[in-house]
Amino acid sequence: MIRRISSLLATFSIILSLTAAPAFAANESSKAAGRTQGQLRACQVKENTVKQRANRLTKLAANIETKFDSIAARVEKYYTTKVVPSGKTVSNYDSLVAAIAAKKTAVQTALSTAQNDVNSFSCTSSDPKSQLQTFRVDMQNVKSALKDYRTSIKNLIVAVRSVTGAMERESTKSTKP
Repeated sequence: MIRRISSLLATFSIILSLTAAPAFAANESSKAAGRTQGQLRACQVKENTVKQRANRLTKLAANIETKFDSIAARVEKYYTTKVVPSGKTVSNYDSLVAAIAAKKTAVQTALSTAQNDVNSFSCTSSDPKSQLQTFRVDMQNVKSALKDYRTSIKNLIVAVRSVTGAMERESTKSTKP
């Protein structure tokens, strides 16, 4: 009888070790990645929400870029259709337009980097916290690139306005007796 119990215990311990080994190995691999199973499940529950927020943030930045594009296009159109035909020009117009194009390229590059980081985010990766930190830094880069883009557009507007303002001041002086 004791032999039978000891053989059953031995069989039971072998079966237990075989079934527990994969769970133990999975638990060890998640601990090696710095997360417990509970943290992994919590991250997976929030993963969709995190991706949606990040996508909204990148869409907002893209929308701001589109607004800035339309403003720059209107200023350039005004300059070519109204200011140049009247005989006035901005001496550094080409460099201002080139600066706008360079800043626009910087914004697009920063946005595509941020969007790629959002698309690659996954809780099952080795370090999702660092992925979110990378996205945060990328969005700060997008923000500063948008500020630079806005400043370059503003510089063009000021240059064009200084020429048109001088034209308006001259026309008001000549009409006075």
